[in-house]
Amino acid sequence: MKLLEQLENPNFKLSKSDKKFMDYIKKNIANISHTAIAKLADESGIGEATITRFVKKMGFSSLQEFKLTLAGELKEKCNQYIINNHINRNESALTTGRKLIDIAIGTLEKTLNSMPDTLIEKCSAVIRQAKHLYFIGLGNSGFTALDSAYKFYRIGFQSSGFDNSHTMIITASLAQKGDVLVAISHAGYSPEIIQTIRLAKKNAVTVILITSNKEKQTKYLADFIITYEAKESLLETGSIVVKMAQFFVMDLLYTQVVKEMDEKAVTNKQKTTKAIQLLHN
Repeated sequence: MKLLEQLENPNFKLSKSDKKFMDYIKKNIANISHTAIAKLADESGIGEATITRFVKKMGFSSLQEFKLTLAGELKEKCNQYIINNHINRNESALTTGRKLIDIAIGTLEKTLNSMPDTLIEKCSAVIRQAKHLYFIGLGNSGFTALDSAYKFYRIGFQSSGFDNSHTMIITASLAQKGDVLVAISHAGYSPEIIQTIRLAKKNAVTVILITSNKEKQTKYLADFIITYEAKESLLETGSIVVKMAQFFVMDLLYTQVVKEMDEKAVTNKQKTTKAIQLLHN
């Protein structure tokens, strides 16, 4: 029996919690496949363990398998669309390209328009006073973390980037007051990122979080939160739009720091550029 059919006519006896979660799925079916379990639990009022038991009753080994199956059946049901409902299977590549450009531009505009006044300036001021800058991220967010650390390193900051959970947690345990941790997490629920932030906060480190998640769970952990407006479906994992939104926020923050450093940033960049040129002589 297909998953969508099971949701209408389950082959097991439903508990009260099962019924409640099933009703939640039906009302939010388009979003289930790309929503983290913590958020599913929070919004449905059902515990994470109960959700895990529910998907096993449905015949799946894990929530991820359940999500993949659901996404596949929804896609099959509307098979004229791929990736998201903006992209049509039968359109030309150039038409798709124009749509992707429009989506990217719209994402950056929404991100900028939703940004509170002076937030970037406040984060810039904290960064410029940092004894050491640490950038962390996992998966695709790790690329942004490593790139950002390098950018700030080139203009004179003691800056390091990490995309490995072990090095993140070790770094946080050794970080000190006056250091700044910039955490990049698209979902905002990664246990490794949250634990690293908590440990850093115990050491009086200032934390800046860059995420698309606006839920309360992320708000009490960081001193500053910069959110971007980008979503991705299960088939878009690592989408260029999400990467672009993250890089846009980091580039905006970097540019503000450079503006406020004035000539010092230019001088340091010239020094590092000349140093690299020595490798080619």
